[in-house]
Amino acid sequence: MKKVNSIALLLILLFLINACAKKQYGIKNATGYLVEMNSSIDDRRDQKMYSIVQSFKNRLDKEMHEVIGEATINLTKSGTQSVLANFTADAMQEYASGLWGKVDFAVINNGGLRTTLNKGPVTIGNIYEIYVFENYLILLELPGKAVKKLFETLVINKIGGFSKGASLILKNDAIESLIIGGKPFDENATYRIATVDYLAEGNDGMDALTQASQNIDSNVILRDAMIEYIKKLTSENIKIYAVPDSRIEIKE
Repeated sequence: MKKVNSIALLLILLFLINACAKKQYGIKNATGYLVEMNSSIDDRRDQKMYSIVQSFKNRLDKEMHEVIGEATINLTKSGTQSVLANFTADAMQEYASGLWGKVDFAVINNGGLRTTLNKGPVTIGNIYEIYVFENYLILLELPGKAVKKLFETLVINKIGGFSKGASLILKNDAIESLIIGGKPFDENATYRIATVDYLAEGNDGMDALTQASQNIDSNVILRDAMIEYIKKLTSENIKIYAVPDSRIEIKE
């Protein structure tokens, strides 16, 4: 008798599970209300947590507001030449040369520069706003054919800037002349290029950079290199300045 009851109980249980599984549930109605985020919220804050956050914020503000240089002009990303890209690429080439010796030129993408460097005092916070990504400065050894492809990509897509270690003459949107290190471009040569790891991976259309025969990582974030570079300029009583120059010449 107990065995029969157990079987019956099991069958009933399975029936109930199956019935529940087939039943469809849905939301009949929903209500809500808005909570305005105003100063009244401050009255309900956790004082201990607030003190911890405020202490951190005070230290961070002090560091971010430190003035490290002065710009004599607004450095923007607009125009045939991005003067902010020019300044950045020149800084990259000089910084990289201090690490690795001769560097033929540097290249950076405009997408890696997030905002304008405004005229006037330049703070560490300003540099964080421009160079927001954790991109590392690296050195590539790139064969001439890949270098030619790189500059063709820069010209066609207008996706970045390069340092004054190189210069271009363009005609009808094509490269008529390319000079690197004061010498005519040599397709059979190998060139040493400073850039960031993001571009070296071929991102932002920079496929040519993936053809490097050697890739050396500095373990230095570009932002930190720029801060150090600007501090160096200031110590030498040099202000930040960049304008379109002869690195790109366009023939009619």
